[in-house]
Amino acid sequence: MESELVAILQKEADAERERLLDDAKAQAEQIIAEAQKEADAQLAARRQELEVERQSARMRAESAAQVRAAALVLQAKDEVLADVFAKAEAELARMAQDRSRYAALLRGFIREAAAGLDGRPVVEVHPSDLDVARTAVRELKLDAEVKPADDIRGGARLSTENGRFVVENTLASRIERVKSFIAPEIAALLWR
Repeated sequence: MESELVAILQKEADAERERLLDDAKAQAEQIIAEAQKEADAQLAARRQELEVERQSARMRAESAAQVRAAALVLQAKDEVLADVFAKAEAELARMAQDRSRYAALLRGFIREAAAGLDGRPVVEVHPSDLDVARTAVRELKLDAEVKPADDIRGGARLSTENGRFVVENTLASRIERVKSFIAPEIAALLWR
C-alpha cells in the first residue's frame, strides 16, 4: 500500500508540477506579450520622434538654403549694380577725355557750385584742367581764384576763401549723390 501511496503522491506531484509549469508558461507568454507590446509602442513612439526630428531638420535645411539662395541673389544683384555704376563712371571718364565736350561740362559744374557759395570762391581742379577752368571762370565772369588739386578729377571743388563751405562738383561725386536714388530704378529695369 505504501507503494500505492507513493504512486498517488508521485502522480499528484507530477500533476502539480505540470500545472505550475503551465501557469509559469502562461505567465511568461503574457509577460513576453506585454513586453513585446510595450517595445512596439516605444518603437512606434521613437519612430514618430525621429520622423518629427527629420521633418524639422529638413525644414531647417530648406530654410537655410532659401536664406543662402536669397543672399546669393542679392549679392549677384549688388555686383551687377556695382558693374553698371563702374561702367557709367568709366564712360564719364572717357567723356572727360574729349576736351571740347569737357570744357562745357566743367563750366557747368563750376557755375552750379558757385551758385551755392557767397563771396569770392576758390576753384580747385586737376592740374591738367587749369587752363579749361580759367577759361570757364572768365566766361562765367566769376571773381575766383583757380588752383590745382591732384585729388580732383572730372570736375571742380569750390570753397569759400576761409574754407568753411566746400562744394565738390565732379563726375564721381555726382554719381555718388544719385546712386541711392537711381539704384532702385536701375534694379527695376534690370530685374522686371
